[in-house]
Amino acid sequence: MNQYAIKQLSVFIENKKGELNEATSILFEESITVKSLLLLDSTDFGILRLIVDDSKRAKEILADAGYAVRINEVFAVKVEDQIGKFHKVARILSEHDVNILYTYAFRDKDTGVFVFKVDRDDFKKATQALMDNDMEVVDADFFE
Repeated sequence: MNQYAIKQLSVFIENKKGELNEATSILFEESITVKSLLLLDSTDFGILRLIVDDSKRAKEILADAGYAVRINEVFAVKVEDQIGKFHKVARILSEHDVNILYTYAFRDKDTGVFVFKVDRDDFKKATQALMDNDMEVVDADFFE
């Protein structure tokens, strides 16, 4: 297992009032902690991307409740809250011919954490290129 491979849930939910509440209530009732979240929408459905403290159990719980759930591997880069830091990450990945499928972020007072999904075949190349350029790729246990 790759130490930088973070397990992210992709949950397909209906685009209607209360659906996000319902999905997160199920996790709350089972003491699953949401560490990061991104909700994408379309006309009828949305994709809820979640990083949680127990992805395997969360997948089982949500699947048992009738949700279509997949687990994908993503990686995260921690950067100081300074102008140009995200651009540096994007530039490094571009220079190494890595296609970013999607990204999202969260931050605390002084740092940001950018989560990236890339093609499976580019995962190791992407994380290595970032580390070779002094970027902090966080271990998967950062989210536990």
